[in-house]
Amino acid sequence: MRSAKPGSKVKRRPAAAIVLKSFRDFLLHYSWWEGGILLIGTVSFIAVVVTLLLPIGSGPTNLATSSGMPAAGSPAFLRNISNALTLPVERGGPVEIINNGDAFLKALISDIDAAKSSINFMVYIWEDGKMSDTVLDHLDAKLKQGVSVRVVLDAYGGATAPSGKFKQFQELGGKVSTFHSLIPLPWTLSREHKRNHRRAIVIDGKIGYTGGIAVADSWLGNARNSHEWRDLMFRVHGGMAQHLQGAFAELWTSMTGEILTGDRFYPQIDSPSGAALTYVPLASSPSPDLYEMQNFILLSLLSARHRLYITTPYFLPDESVVQALISRARADVDVRVLVPNAFNDNQSVRHASQYSYEELLRGGVRIYEFQPTFIHTKLIIVDGVWSVIGSANMDNRSRKLNDEIALGISDPGFARALEAIYAADLARAKEVKLADWEKRGLWQRAREVFARKFIQQY
Repeated sequence: MRSAKPGSKVKRRPAAAIVLKSFRDFLLHYSWWEGGILLIGTVSFIAVVVTLLLPIGSGPTNLATSSGMPAAGSPAFLRNISNALTLPVERGGPVEIINNGDAFLKALISDIDAAKSSINFMVYIWEDGKMSDTVLDHLDAKLKQGVSVRVVLDAYGGATAPSGKFKQFQELGGKVSTFHSLIPLPWTLSREHKRNHRRAIVIDGKIGYTGGIAVADSWLGNARNSHEWRDLMFRVHGGMAQHLQGAFAELWTSMTGEILTGDRFYPQIDSPSGAALTYVPLASSPSPDLYEMQNFILLSLLSARHRLYITTPYFLPDESVVQALISRARADVDVRVLVPNAFNDNQSVRHASQYSYEELLRGGVRIYEFQPTFIHTKLIIVDGVWSVIGSANMDNRSRKLNDEIALGISDPGFARALEAIYAADLARAKEVKLADWEKRGLWQRAREVFARKFIQQY
């Protein structure tokens, strides 16, 4: 090897030249098909990492309104949220609040048994068990009576649905379709990892259900112990039910090609009475250029002037939501967030959620952890006048990846009823205090940081 002359500079080869030489050497030592397999594997691995873990193509990292948001429930607020998101402002109702799984199942079965023409059933989770057996038994009975029944399953949420019992359901004339694939191919990953999280159960096009409950035995009971999840479901009528029908129908069409039309699905609805609620419906299907649910939630938060109450099972606020909550708290708004404690179906999500606690607590936001069982309720109440219900969580998936459904309801009476439920749940929760939270150990802090790295998939 020749050594450099004293005082001379050693020329370094450009990085690109080194890479090209390495690639050439590789080609000389391996056949073309071996190199092709390695190249495909490398590209696929990079695509998986980018799609699942990096916020590429996820829109702006920080959102802000151009001139503030009008107060919740005001005509200006409704006008702004309608026009900004191109959503209609409707009149309809009433909305019945159903607490926990036993009450929901009782109401649901009663409505299924009374069905005359059609039942469309869409939930995220469907697991084999007592609740599934009860629902399928009654759906089978309606099929025998000539009622049209359709069920949408999600590939992930319905992975443990009872295939044998659904086969019997189909043999009786029931229709089933599954949203996306459980094991996507590398070139379909960017589409297939998105999930249908909507809750839209519609009977005869006249009665509908949405909220947090799905079909699994975890929801059976009345939140009396750690085995009975705490949740809410909402029974709606008329126009609200038909908006849920539309949320079901658009995905059904995308999966099966069947466009649902006619009075069986959209019967004539009488005009609502003077006591009807004002509401804004949203069925979101996020795309790389459109995140309606994220904006819907953010505008709702920014409209608070007095109090802002949130319940969510998965609390993973992005920077926009964190700053919105802190800005409201610093404007003397009573901001409270109710989340699960250790009774949780995903501990990694809980640790990722806790990553934001310290910043929020320092900003004046009050955080509570529900103690008796896993709380799966999804709820936003603003100033006792504006309420957001439906399937969406306060996480990245609901904001940017999942198909969701929400109803924003402008009505003081409905909001007061929800605030009473919120107060009762808060009485069974423990507040997280800043002084105590700052004393958490290094292991807890490390888990928060690590779990947060996967926020794109939570």
